[in-house]
Amino acid sequence: MTKALRRYFNTLRSNEKHIKNVENYLYGTMQNLFGVWWNKQAAREYVAKHPEEEKSADNDNSGLYY
Repeated sequence: MTKALRRYFNTLRSNEKHIKNVENYLYGTMQNLFGVWWNKQAAREYVAKHPEEEKSADNDNSGLYY
């Protein structure tokens, strides 16, 4: 949360004036922060409930690009 707020305030202090509504920008920043947090938490819970799928995904490299 600290990093997200720091990025928010740094953006406001910068010389770029592309932010028209500061409150909406803060809302979007917090929405993105909690969206990322929620997805990470949901992924951890899913892996904990479905450990067999994680092992099969480790052996399947078809979706990875090197």
